[in-house]
Amino acid sequence: LLYTIKFESMAGVEKPQLNEVFAALSILYKNQSRDKSAIETASSYLTKVQQSIWAWELADSILFQNKGKEYSHFGATTLRNKIQKEFRELPEASHISLRDSLLKHLELFKQGEAIIVTQLSLALADLALQMPAWNTVITDLLTRFSPDSKSWDVLLECLTVLPEEVGSRYLKLGAARREEITTLLQSHSDTVFSFLEFVMTNSGVLTSPDLTYIHVFRCWGSWLVLGEFNTKAVAQGKILCRIFDIVINNPSTHPCYEAACDAICSATYAMEDLHVNRELALQVVPRLSSLQAPLHTAISEDNQDVVNSIARIVTEAGESLIGPLTKTPGKDLGELGIVSLILSAIKYPDYTVAEISFNFWFQLAENIYRAPDMSIVDTYKPVFVELLNVIIKLCELPEDFEEASSDEDDFLEFREKCNDLLKDVVYIVGIRGVLELLLQELEKTAEWPRTESLLFCSACVIKILSSNDTDIVYRYLTAVLAIQPTVNMNLRIISIKLMGHCAEWVTANEQILNHVLQKILSEMQEKHLAGHCMTALERLCQSGSQVLQAHTELLLQIVEQAVDVSNSVLTQFVECVVGVCCYHPLDKQGQYLTMIANRPLTSLAKNPDDPIKDIDCLSSIFRGYKGDVAPTDTHPLQAVFVAAWPHLSRALVTCVGSVNNVERVCRAIRYGLRGVGQRTPEILEPLAASLVQLYTIKPHSCVLYLSSVIVDEFSTDKRLEEGLLGLFSALAPKTFEILSAPHGLERNYDTVDDFYRLCSRYIQHLGPRLSNSGILPHLVDMATSCLALHQKDAQSSAIKFIDLVLHRASVEKCVPCLEQMKRKGQDMVSTIVAGIAGGHPSSLLSDLAILLHDLLIAFQEEARAWLRASLTTIPTGLYVTPKHIEELYHNLTAASTQPRDTARFCKEFNQCFT
Repeated sequence: LLYTIKFESMAGVEKPQLNEVFAALSILYKNQSRDKSAIETASSYLTKVQQSIWAWELADSILFQNKGKEYSHFGATTLRNKIQKEFRELPEASHISLRDSLLKHLELFKQGEAIIVTQLSLALADLALQMPAWNTVITDLLTRFSPDSKSWDVLLECLTVLPEEVGSRYLKLGAARREEITTLLQSHSDTVFSFLEFVMTNSGVLTSPDLTYIHVFRCWGSWLVLGEFNTKAVAQGKILCRIFDIVINNPSTHPCYEAACDAICSATYAMEDLHVNRELALQVVPRLSSLQAPLHTAISEDNQDVVNSIARIVTEAGESLIGPLTKTPGKDLGELGIVSLILSAIKYPDYTVAEISFNFWFQLAENIYRAPDMSIVDTYKPVFVELLNVIIKLCELPEDFEEASSDEDDFLEFREKCNDLLKDVVYIVGIRGVLELLLQELEKTAEWPRTESLLFCSACVIKILSSNDTDIVYRYLTAVLAIQPTVNMNLRIISIKLMGHCAEWVTANEQILNHVLQKILSEMQEKHLAGHCMTALERLCQSGSQVLQAHTELLLQIVEQAVDVSNSVLTQFVECVVGVCCYHPLDKQGQYLTMIANRPLTSLAKNPDDPIKDIDCLSSIFRGYKGDVAPTDTHPLQAVFVAAWPHLSRALVTCVGSVNNVERVCRAIRYGLRGVGQRTPEILEPLAASLVQLYTIKPHSCVLYLSSVIVDEFSTDKRLEEGLLGLFSALAPKTFEILSAPHGLERNYDTVDDFYRLCSRYIQHLGPRLSNSGILPHLVDMATSCLALHQKDAQSSAIKFIDLVLHRASVEKCVPCLEQMKRKGQDMVSTIVAGIAGGHPSSLLSDLAILLHDLLIAFQEEARAWLRASLTTIPTGLYVTPKHIEELYHNLTAASTQPRDTARFCKEFNQCFT
């Protein structure tokens, strides 16, 4: 049937026929054969229908015909999306008829599918928010639907989503309209609350009271979170009592249990503003203690759903009461029983429950840290000691744990989060106190999972310990050095990690350093431990490069013989070893660097077709060198870079098909050039030729980035100017071709970023030559277009280039630059104003605002005229008035306005469109 349908272009004038839409929906939802091609064709057609101007009428007709759940859901979703994202398509004269139609649809589906009712309710809410003339929305809904109990569920759904949609990021309402809506909702809050209480009182007339209770609880929570209700009335109301009754007495068995838990969470969230909602808090906090019994029952019955729900409730309450808990602990609303409840909940033997509470512990520790009365630390020290014991238990590895198992990724992520939490425990209990407690537990335990967990917790915090605290670190190192190769592999891994975390102390104590090195080298013989050993050695190198200078030969031997380690671990280790080499005399440095480079260079000579790992190793050598070399001295890296160049040049050809690999080759060359600078001019010509050839075949943006480094390093040599300009002339045409294509800028953000970084280098170092070339107008034109991009790096690179051109125009009085800035000034300002007026999110406005400020300073009256002309294009009405625009113009052009003020004014104005 689908293939007999005549699909018209949605951009055309002809309206799609309703029977065609139904036919496509039938294939999508009723097609028994599940013909993939037919389904894809139908889906594509329906997407075009939804995007067309005809979707408004078609969706409305589909809903009125009500041929089935799938059809009606399509119609409701289409209407909601059109109202939410394309409301301006609809003439203002049609708003009232659309409203009336939606209300009729809600009447029609009041006993229908909940998913359709929800979409229609969202559509009505989004319409009301964008229709200021409909300021009686709450009254109209109550008048229309409240008399009939069969319509209560529809009414409650509408009242629930209305306050929730106020904060929708899809609706560009503006701050003023959102404030207006909030005021409107607040003015009707007592009426809505009274209706909810009425429904609870008269639930006997309902055929499905539990379903209605769920709607009541959701609506109650929605208005409470938005801050619309008078919480004094809420505190004394029936709903609060009912939701606690369900959670306390009917855990998980009651159909409304989940909705009741969500409602209590909404109440605890509202308690955060105690100045307004103190009465509510005084009613909620005492009731929370009643959750202790159902919590213990749930833990004993291994009912994780209930444990999760109660943990969420008490954690939300704890976060809202952080102020009283740290200012008046044990008094008034600073009820320490809440903290005890949270501790009880996270003792459940599943780490996902504990994760719920992490933010609470972070906030609690931070507020204790800021408390003026430090005696509060003593109050909470036993709590954090108990928290430490819970963390130790939860961090225990399963008996069958394998580090490479992807099934354990979430658990390993949890352990990393515990790393941060343990730092807060250290602040409250004290670093020595924590380590002493862990040591005491180590002495008492024999099971490897608990021992491993204790060492893991110790490794997380021991690096905080001062290098002067020799006794306690010595006891730890004595313990791990005594671990035998016969113990569980996970225990050996954590012992190696702990030695690495003690690096600062180990490198300050040469005697123990030798023992640690011997232990690590011994463990390195085990295939599964080699990578961990190398990471530990890396930490030692980072903490005491100068101390490890005496062990350079040993480190070089490890690099030469390293096997069974990942590429990332090896390259990081090589970088650290290079740092150790920097403490030797220059001749020794060159000798050692050549030895390190011997491994990747030999491998490249043998396996030129698989070069990436070896090139990464060379990259780490170049990046890791931090020595000071006088201009007259031979650079220790020079011989390595010259030897590596043929391999790097060949890799640019062999890796041309892989963006990632080309980037890694270019990165190695980049670090090499940064290291040796102008000492290798003989490489410049073949390098430039290779880059141009590569960019012609595959225009990878990293070629542009590397070219900007070349300009940085070689532009001071006047003999190389022509060659550098030739490089730009060779790269620019291909780049213009890419970026000038349809959607070229939006699809090639990296190219925009790297190209204008390159242009900025030429303006900085070869400004006069580039300014007088014929390419400058094209560069300025495209940079102006880039101001509209919604990607920070690309936009920022273009802005920096324009700023440099502006500097040459206004400060250095460069005539060609001045001409280009005046030619494109109006376009630049217009693009910036369009961004301020809702075209850009606030996060992208700072750089644009500063550019606008610079233009106003540089061109004075001319720039003010550009600004005035651009501001007149902003449509006035619901969100922005002529007064707003005039105030913005005055603020931006005031003589006292600084760049940061311009950014602030632009962001404030932008809020009218968010």
